[in-house]
Amino acid sequence: MKLYVLFSFLVSLNCFKLENITKYNFKKPIERPNIIRKRCFNIYDGKLVSVPCITEFPKNKDKPVIYLYPNKPMDISVQLKLKNSVFTTVYPKFTNEDTWNVHAEPDGTISIKDRKYPYLFWEALSYETTDLNEGFVVTDKEAEAFLEEKLDILGLNNKEKTDFITYWLPVLIKNKLSLCSFQKQKFFDTMELNVTPKPDSMIRIFLNILKLDKPINVKEQKLESVERKGFTVVEWGGSKL
Repeated sequence: MKLYVLFSFLVSLNCFKLENITKYNFKKPIERPNIIRKRCFNIYDGKLVSVPCITEFPKNKDKPVIYLYPNKPMDISVQLKLKNSVFTTVYPKFTNEDTWNVHAEPDGTISIKDRKYPYLFWEALSYETTDLNEGFVVTDKEAEAFLEEKLDILGLNNKEKTDFITYWLPVLIKNKLSLCSFQKQKFFDTMELNVTPKPDSMIRIFLNILKLDKPINVKEQKLESVERKGFTVVEWGGSKL
């Protein structure tokens, strides 16, 4: 009886607040989006261990940007279809639903009507599973060299590397110690990117960053380089976990 009275008193003081996560208004509603059961990770005795978990809130997909490099001036359609996610920011605005219709130059300049842009920008909230089974443990002092090396392997040019590093390097420095994992094709299957005309090469990079309290043992990730040839599309983004 005393516990019931205490609980009622706390509720009256608004100490317990329940929030309906379905307010995120997904275009394709996820079944019970406030309780997503999956395999997650935890740190036990200095090792990364896979464990069952429940995710109650979505994760941010931070600053994915898309660059276009056609062989010649070209009108291009760029469509982005997200699964289990909802856009929070798009710039410039889509010209049609989930689609940019643009004019692009070989130097990467993108035009929509009379405005010019260096890239197409988007962000989203996502319920997608995070894969951290492989990656790299990176200190703040190693962070700049780490990003330079890995982005070279993954095929970014100097401008794209600078854009990426100036956005994510401050995160790694602030963390002091981070687990970094570049996501694989399974992840990109949830972010369908359709470009017309079809590009000759496409580079997509998404980096998950987890702040660590102490070093852990994790399988080192093997990165594969993509050759840039002909009409090239490049996209990079990431998420702070």
